[in-house]
Amino acid sequence: MEMNTRLQVEHPVTEAVTGIDIVMAQFRIAAGESIDSLEPNWNGYSMELRINAEKPTTGADGTLTFVPCPGEVTKFRFPEAPGISLIRAVDEGRMVTPYYDGMIVQLIAHAHDRKKAIRMLRSYLDTVEVQGICTNIPLLKRILDDKVFNKGIYDTTYLKEFTARLDTAALTKEIEDAAGLGSRGLDMEALRITGTNELRLPAPSAGVFYRTPSPGEPEFVRPGDVIDVFRTLCLLEAMKTFSTLSLAAFRADDTPLFPAGNYFEVVRVVPENGQAVNRDDLLFVIRPAADGAVPTNHKREE
Repeated sequence: MEMNTRLQVEHPVTEAVTGIDIVMAQFRIAAGESIDSLEPNWNGYSMELRINAEKPTTGADGTLTFVPCPGEVTKFRFPEAPGISLIRAVDEGRMVTPYYDGMIVQLIAHAHDRKKAIRMLRSYLDTVEVQGICTNIPLLKRILDDKVFNKGIYDTTYLKEFTARLDTAALTKEIEDAAGLGSRGLDMEALRITGTNELRLPAPSAGVFYRTPSPGEPEFVRPGDVIDVFRTLCLLEAMKTFSTLSLAAFRADDTPLFPAGNYFEVVRVVPENGQAVNRDDLLFVIRPAADGAVPTNHKREE
């Protein structure tokens, strides 16, 4: 179906089962040596988990998806264990940047059969700690516990069908709690600038801030603009994934902080176009619009 003349991210499972160091074999080929003498062992079963810096979100159609979650890793614990190996891209105190792929660890189990490999991985995940960023570890635990997955009878629709069976609120809370982030407890008083009627809008996550949809296009909002709660304020890009931000995205638990029908004036746009921002960095300052104000509409300047 497909041939890629490069190593895939799953190559450690082949190495574990065959006993062949594929990376070294490629170096030998590049050096003009022969690999005719390589003899695969075909020993047991190996399975790999891809641990990603990401967090769940629910789309407009109710489908659970995951979006990148860059940031600083404040705790990183992957203890040694028999039959378990890992390839990691980060460590405690390091940053997961918004510029590259979100995979931070390849976790590989090698056992005598598939069932044993699943049990090893599931037990091992209970000993792992990653904080400062959200990861898909709680989702991986649920998959390894799933009867359908354990039976091994599934196809490429499995993940969509599986996530549809999940309690997404419980999964989201577990992911945030495991990351040591939890809910930020946003409320209007926390956003209010003391002594004024102005409100801070913090970044919901780390990423690259964009004021415009593309070069040459007008900015989404400018100081002085009057906006409704659904107006796109900016784009946040992390790991090649773009998300829009509007006032409707700011919530206290399940309650919108900015209900539909209200209008606000943009006082200040803080980051420059293309600037990297961290979670909770100040993005905008706004205030309630004057009575009778109507939303501003920017047209492209020819």
